[in-house]
Amino acid sequence: MINHHLSDEIVWAYATGSLPAGHALLVSCHLELCQGCKARLAEAEVLAGAMLQTSEQQKPSDDMFDLLMARVENEPTLSAGAYLAEPKPEKGVPSALWDVLGHGYNGIKWKMVGPGIRQFILPIKSSEGESARLLKLSPGFVTPEHSHHGSEMTLVLQGSFSDETGRYKIGDVQEADEHVHHQPIADTEEDCICLAVTDAPLDFKGFFPKLLQPLFGI
Repeated sequence: MINHHLSDEIVWAYATGSLPAGHALLVSCHLELCQGCKARLAEAEVLAGAMLQTSEQQKPSDDMFDLLMARVENEPTLSAGAYLAEPKPEKGVPSALWDVLGHGYNGIKWKMVGPGIRQFILPIKSSEGESARLLKLSPGFVTPEHSHHGSEMTLVLQGSFSDETGRYKIGDVQEADEHVHHQPIADTEEDCICLAVTDAPLDFKGFFPKLLQPLFGI
Protein backbone atom coordinates (compact mmCIF):
# COMPACT_ATOMS: atom_id res chain seq x y z
CA MET A 1 0.00 0.00 0.00
CA ILE A 2 1.33 3.42 -1.00
CA ASN A 3 1.17 5.96 1.83
CA HIS A 4 3.25 8.85 0.47
CA HIS A 5 1.84 10.44 -2.68
CA LEU A 6 2.65 13.28 -5.07
CA SER A 7 1.84 16.80 -3.90
CA ASP A 8 -0.88 18.79 -5.66
CA GLU A 9 1.76 21.13 -7.06
CA ILE A 10 3.69 18.26 -8.68
CA VAL A 11 0.53 16.67 -10.11
CA TRP A 12 -0.49 20.02 -11.58
CA ALA A 13 2.98 20.70 -13.02
CA TYR A 14 2.99 17.27 -14.66
CA ALA A 15 -0.50 17.76 -16.05
CA THR A 16 0.53 21.06 -17.62
CA GLY A 17 3.83 19.71 -18.95
CA SER A 18 6.00 22.08 -16.94
CA LEU A 19 8.22 19.58 -15.10
CA PRO A 20 11.84 19.10 -16.21
CA ALA A 21 12.82 15.71 -17.62
CA GLY A 22 14.08 14.04 -14.45
CA HIS A 23 11.12 15.06 -12.32
CA ALA A 24 8.72 14.05 -15.10
CA LEU A 25 10.36 10.61 -15.27
CA LEU A 26 9.98 10.10 -11.53
CA VAL A 27 6.33 11.14 -11.65
CA SER A 28 5.69 8.81 -14.60
CA CYS A 29 7.19 5.90 -12.65
CA HIS A 30 5.09 6.68 -9.57
CA LEU A 31 1.92 6.94 -11.65
CA GLU A 32 2.47 3.41 -12.94
CA LEU A 33 2.48 2.18 -9.34
CA CYS A 34 -0.21 4.42 -7.80
CA GLN A 35 -3.78 4.31 -9.06
CA GLY A 36 -4.80 7.11 -6.72
CA CYS A 37 -2.34 9.62 -8.17
CA LYS A 38 -3.12 8.39 -11.68
CA ALA A 39 -6.75 9.30 -11.08
CA ARG A 40 -5.77 12.69 -9.64
CA LEU A 41 -3.72 13.33 -12.77
CA ALA A 42 -6.67 12.49 -15.04
CA GLU A 43 -8.80 15.01 -13.15
CA ALA A 44 -6.05 17.63 -13.18
CA GLU A 45 -5.65 17.25 -16.95
CA VAL A 46 -9.36 17.91 -17.44
CA LEU A 47 -9.17 20.96 -15.21
CA ALA A 48 -6.01 22.18 -16.93
CA GLY A 49 -7.87 22.06 -20.22
CA ALA A 50 -10.74 24.01 -18.70
CA MET A 51 -8.31 26.53 -17.25
CA LEU A 52 -6.64 26.98 -20.64
CA GLN A 53 -9.99 27.57 -22.26
CA THR A 54 -10.90 30.09 -19.56
CA SER A 55 -7.57 31.90 -19.87
CA GLU A 56 -8.20 32.38 -23.57
CA GLN A 57 -11.38 34.22 -22.69
CA GLN A 58 -10.30 36.13 -19.59
CA LYS A 59 -7.32 36.65 -17.29
CA PRO A 60 -7.27 33.88 -14.62
CA SER A 61 -7.50 34.98 -11.00
CA ASP A 62 -4.54 34.53 -8.65
CA ASP A 63 -6.36 31.85 -6.68
CA MET A 64 -7.57 29.82 -9.67
CA PHE A 65 -4.94 27.10 -9.12
CA ASP A 66 -6.01 26.63 -5.47
CA LEU A 67 -9.67 26.49 -6.46
CA LEU A 68 -9.07 23.93 -9.19
CA MET A 69 -6.93 21.68 -6.98
CA ALA A 70 -9.57 21.89 -4.24
CA ARG A 71 -12.02 20.51 -6.77
CA VAL A 72 -9.61 17.66 -7.54
CA GLU A 73 -9.41 16.81 -3.83
CA ASN A 74 -13.18 16.94 -3.31
CA GLU A 75 -14.45 15.23 -6.45
CA PRO A 76 -14.94 11.43 -6.53
CA THR A 77 -11.83 9.50 -7.47
CA LEU A 78 -11.79 8.14 -11.01
CA SER A 79 -10.86 4.55 -11.72
CA ALA A 80 -7.31 4.44 -13.04
CA GLY A 81 -7.09 0.75 -13.93
CA ALA A 82 -7.45 1.42 -17.65
CA TYR A 83 -4.45 3.74 -17.61
CA LEU A 84 -1.93 1.42 -15.97
CA ALA A 85 1.02 0.53 -18.17
CA GLU A 86 1.73 -3.04 -19.21
CA PRO A 87 4.39 -4.69 -17.02
CA LYS A 88 7.92 -4.99 -18.36
CA PRO A 89 9.93 -8.25 -18.38
CA GLU A 90 11.66 -7.62 -15.05
CA LYS A 91 9.26 -7.43 -12.15
CA GLY A 92 9.06 -4.10 -10.36
CA VAL A 93 10.64 -1.96 -13.10
CA PRO A 94 8.28 0.83 -14.24
CA SER A 95 7.98 0.96 -18.03
CA ALA A 96 9.00 4.64 -18.11
CA LEU A 97 12.30 3.72 -16.43
CA TRP A 98 12.73 0.62 -18.58
CA ASP A 99 12.45 2.81 -21.67
CA VAL A 100 15.35 4.96 -20.40
CA LEU A 101 17.58 2.07 -19.32
CA GLY A 102 16.73 -0.43 -22.05
CA HIS A 103 16.86 -3.17 -19.38
CA GLY A 104 16.00 -3.92 -15.78
CA TYR A 105 17.91 -3.44 -12.52
CA ASN A 106 20.05 -6.52 -13.14
CA GLY A 107 21.65 -4.89 -16.16
CA ILE A 108 22.68 -1.66 -14.42
CA LYS A 109 26.40 -0.93 -14.15
CA TRP A 110 26.39 0.52 -10.66
CA LYS A 111 29.15 2.87 -9.55
CA MET A 112 30.40 2.67 -5.99
CA VAL A 113 29.87 5.88 -4.03
CA GLY A 114 30.95 4.45 -0.69
CA PRO A 115 30.57 1.32 1.43
CA GLY A 116 26.91 0.30 1.19
CA ILE A 117 25.81 2.73 -1.51
CA ARG A 118 25.97 2.65 -5.31
CA GLN A 119 24.54 4.94 -7.93
CA PHE A 120 23.76 5.12 -11.63
CA ILE A 121 23.27 8.51 -13.27
CA LEU A 122 20.40 8.27 -15.75
CA PRO A 123 21.17 9.14 -19.39
CA ILE A 124 18.46 11.75 -19.84
CA LYS A 125 18.68 15.34 -20.99
CA SER A 126 18.02 17.33 -17.83
CA SER A 127 17.58 21.05 -17.34
CA GLU A 128 20.40 23.05 -15.78
CA GLY A 129 20.96 22.04 -12.17
CA GLU A 130 18.75 18.95 -12.35
CA SER A 131 20.21 15.52 -11.61
CA ALA A 132 18.44 12.17 -11.90
CA ARG A 133 20.00 8.97 -10.61
CA LEU A 134 19.25 5.52 -9.28
CA LEU A 135 20.59 4.75 -5.81
CA LYS A 136 21.14 1.27 -4.42
CA LEU A 137 21.47 1.09 -0.64
CA SER A 138 22.62 -2.07 1.12
CA PRO A 139 20.44 -3.36 4.00
CA GLY A 140 21.03 -1.25 7.10
CA PHE A 141 22.98 1.45 5.27
CA VAL A 142 22.65 4.88 6.86
CA THR A 143 23.04 7.77 4.43
CA PRO A 144 25.15 10.76 5.46
CA GLU A 145 23.23 13.41 7.38
CA HIS A 146 22.11 16.19 5.05
CA SER A 147 19.62 18.90 4.17
CA HIS A 148 19.01 20.50 0.78
CA HIS A 149 19.99 23.58 -1.18
CA GLY A 150 16.95 23.00 -3.38
CA SER A 151 14.39 20.22 -3.76
CA GLU A 152 14.84 16.46 -3.77
CA MET A 153 12.26 13.89 -4.88
CA THR A 154 12.81 10.22 -4.10
CA LEU A 155 10.74 7.27 -5.33
CA VAL A 156 11.23 3.84 -3.75
CA LEU A 157 11.41 1.08 -6.37
CA GLN A 158 12.62 -1.81 -4.23
CA GLY A 159 12.95 -2.35 -0.48
CA SER A 160 12.30 0.60 1.82
CA PHE A 161 13.94 3.33 3.87
CA SER A 162 13.07 5.31 6.97
CA ASP A 163 14.00 8.75 8.23
CA GLU A 164 12.73 11.46 10.53
CA THR A 165 9.65 12.00 8.34
CA GLY A 166 8.43 8.39 8.22
CA ARG A 167 8.86 5.08 6.40
CA TYR A 168 8.89 4.86 2.62
CA LYS A 169 8.13 1.60 0.80
CA ILE A 170 7.74 0.61 -2.86
CA GLY A 171 5.84 3.31 -4.74
CA ASP A 172 6.15 5.91 -1.98
CA VAL A 173 7.44 9.37 -2.89
CA GLN A 174 9.34 11.70 -0.59
CA GLU A 175 9.46 15.39 -1.46
CA ALA A 176 12.15 17.22 0.51
CA ASP A 177 13.33 20.83 0.44
CA GLU A 178 15.63 23.14 2.40
CA HIS A 179 13.44 22.70 5.47
CA VAL A 180 13.99 18.92 5.62
CA HIS A 181 17.06 17.75 7.56
CA HIS A 182 17.34 13.95 7.58
CA GLN A 183 19.46 10.81 7.52
CA PRO A 184 17.62 7.98 5.69
CA ILE A 185 18.39 4.34 6.51
CA ALA A 186 17.67 1.26 4.38
CA ASP A 187 15.53 -0.73 6.79
CA THR A 188 14.85 -4.09 5.09
CA GLU A 189 16.90 -7.21 4.48
CA GLU A 190 17.05 -6.53 0.73
CA ASP A 191 18.75 -3.73 -1.17
CA CYS A 192 16.79 -0.49 -1.35
CA ILE A 193 16.67 0.92 -4.88
CA CYS A 194 15.42 4.49 -5.30
CA LEU A 195 15.03 6.97 -8.11
CA ALA A 196 16.26 10.32 -6.79
CA VAL A 197 15.95 13.67 -8.58
CA THR A 198 17.43 16.94 -7.32
CA ASP A 199 17.54 20.47 -8.71
CA ALA A 200 20.51 21.54 -6.57
CA PRO A 201 23.35 19.80 -4.67
CA LEU A 202 22.60 18.28 -1.28
CA ASP A 203 23.88 20.03 1.83
CA PHE A 204 25.95 17.40 3.65
CA LYS A 205 26.87 17.99 7.28
CA GLY A 206 29.91 15.71 7.58
CA PHE A 207 33.42 16.53 6.41
CA PHE A 208 34.04 13.43 4.25
CA PRO A 209 30.69 13.52 2.41
CA LYS A 210 31.37 17.18 1.59
CA LEU A 211 34.87 16.27 0.43
CA LEU A 212 33.60 13.52 -1.92
CA GLN A 213 30.53 15.42 -3.13
CA PRO A 214 32.16 17.00 -6.22
CA LEU A 215 33.51 13.61 -7.29
CA PHE A 216 30.10 11.91 -7.37
CA GLY A 217 28.00 14.95 -8.25
CA ILE A 218 25.41 14.47 -5.53
